[in-house]
Amino acid sequence: MLSNSSAPHPHFDLVVPVYNEEAGLPEFFRRLDNLQLNCQPIFIDNASSDSSLALLKNYPNAIVIEHAQNEGYGGSLIDGMEAGSSEYIVVIDADCEYPPECIPSIVSALQSHSVVYASRFLDPTLKKAANMGFVKTNGNRLFSYAYNKLFDQQTTDLYTGCKGLQRSALNDIVFEQKGFEHVTELAVKLATKGHYIYDIAIQYEPRATGTSKMRYLQDGAKFFKLLGHYYRLHRQRKLA
Repeated sequence: MLSNSSAPHPHFDLVVPVYNEEAGLPEFFRRLDNLQLNCQPIFIDNASSDSSLALLKNYPNAIVIEHAQNEGYGGSLIDGMEAGSSEYIVVIDADCEYPPECIPSIVSALQSHSVVYASRFLDPTLKKAANMGFVKTNGNRLFSYAYNKLFDQQTTDLYTGCKGLQRSALNDIVFEQKGFEHVTELAVKLATKGHYIYDIAIQYEPRATGTSKMRYLQDGAKFFKLLGHYYRLHRQRKLA
C-alpha cells in the first residue's frame, strides 16, 4: 500500500491507464509500494479481457475507473485526470517500461515547471541503453522535431508515456482525441496556452510482458495529419 504519511513530496494524483496488463501489474505494484509515494492512485481499466481489473480492485486505496468498452488511450487519461483533485498529476503506464522510480523526480520538477516529460532520449547514454529500435527511435525524433519547430518547444520525447502536469495547466483545455492522438493534442494545447515542456532523463526498459498497444506507422501518419491541423488553427487564431 502507498504511504501518505512521511513522503517528502507534495500529494499528487497518479494516473495509470491499463489494458490487459495482468502479467506486469504485480511487479508494477511492488515497485510503487517500495517508493512509499504520497499520492492517490487512479487506475483506468480500458475494457481489459484478462484479470487486470480484478487486480486493480484489490490494490488498497486506489480509485478504479472501469471502461465497459475500449475508449482509447486518450479516453483513459482524460477520465483519470478528471477523477483526481490534487494540484500535481503524474501519468505513467503500468508495464514498467517507464520506471516507477522516476516518479519522485517528476513531482520535484513539477514544483517549478508546469509540464514535465520523462524523456527516453535526453541522456545519450540512457538512450543507447534503451535499445528501442530504428523505427521507434527515429520516428519519435522526427515527431518531436516537427512539434518543436511548429510550437516553439524543445522536448526530446514528445511521445513519452510518462509525464507530469500541474493541474492548473489544464484549465480551459477541452480534449477531443480519445486514441493515441491525445498525446499530440495535449502537447499542442499546452504549448498554445504558453506552457513549456521540461524534460527529465529516464532509463527506459522495453516491456518484458504483453505487447505494445501502439502501431507506429499508422499512428505516425495520424500524428502528422493532426499536428498540421492544430498548427493551422493556431496560426488562424494568431492572425485573427
